[in-house]
Amino acid sequence: MVQEAIIKKIFKLYPLLLLLGVLIFILTHFLYSLFAPVFIGERKTFYLSPGTKTWFLAQNLEKEGIIRSSFYFRFLTYLKKSKIKAGVYEFNGFYNLLDVIKILEKGGRGIKISVPEGLTLKEIEALLIKNNFQVNLEKYKLKDFPETKLTDYFPPEAGLEGFLAPDTYEFFPSDDEKKIIKTFLSNFMKKNFPELLKGQELSLYERLILASIVEKEAKYTEDFPIIAGILIKRLKNNKLLEADATLVYEKCGYIFCKEKLTKNDLKKNSEFNTYKRLGLPPQPISNPGILAIKSVIQPVETPYWYYLNDSDGRAIFAKTLKEHQENIKKYLK
Repeated sequence: MVQEAIIKKIFKLYPLLLLLGVLIFILTHFLYSLFAPVFIGERKTFYLSPGTKTWFLAQNLEKEGIIRSSFYFRFLTYLKKSKIKAGVYEFNGFYNLLDVIKILEKGGRGIKISVPEGLTLKEIEALLIKNNFQVNLEKYKLKDFPETKLTDYFPPEAGLEGFLAPDTYEFFPSDDEKKIIKTFLSNFMKKNFPELLKGQELSLYERLILASIVEKEAKYTEDFPIIAGILIKRLKNNKLLEADATLVYEKCGYIFCKEKLTKNDLKKNSEFNTYKRLGLPPQPISNPGILAIKSVIQPVETPYWYYLNDSDGRAIFAKTLKEHQENIKKYLK
């Protein structure tokens, strides 16, 4: 009888014991998932784009072995009303679930993009798109960014070519195209504009245009100020600049390619054809660096009127047209 009574009690308590066991298991699993660290031995870079759904993020974090449970990640971020920020995240070492959520709430680092001297607007645009930024730089003019004060010194209708200062930038996935452009223009005003102000020859915009030409014509540091001096001297004396770079810029669709100029190119009736049109082209042909700008501000005066670049990119200078033609035969043919 005693045994039967014990058995009956066990059967009565069984559902409660089973429920208690399940609750203990869930609680243990939850606490384990919450506090037990995951070791990430190899550094993992995780890119979180703007607008990523929490469930999709949770699945990817679990797939990458950064968290143990996507379910508990979604559960906790819902309870905490977490505002997770887009960015680039790096994980290396020990992290529990709370650590990962805190990191995502704090925000990751931006994407670093290095813009070398001499890239054109279209080339910079392609570089940004390659890094997952959806931008269209060609549709904007300086007047679209009055807060930069550039329109106080440059034509408001001018495009952005020449004003995208070469440098290393850090952009965040949430940055839209106008914010990205403002970053470029602010850097131009901080670094390039003060150098342009030091000049006396030409207007500010003309100095920038000329610097953009020097940037593409000169290959070696020592050649920059000499080529700038030659071009300024030709401008002053109403001589054609005869700079290949201005024509290449237009021929290649406002980028720079390796296509050689032909006789027909040199005869083309174009504002960028400095073999036929006196003066400067209507706009910059690249985004020049500080060296090119300083070379225009402080050019080196020489007896030279002509130059060409040999196969190594070094400038070969000439005082007369005859000497220049001899250099062409010697170095280019």
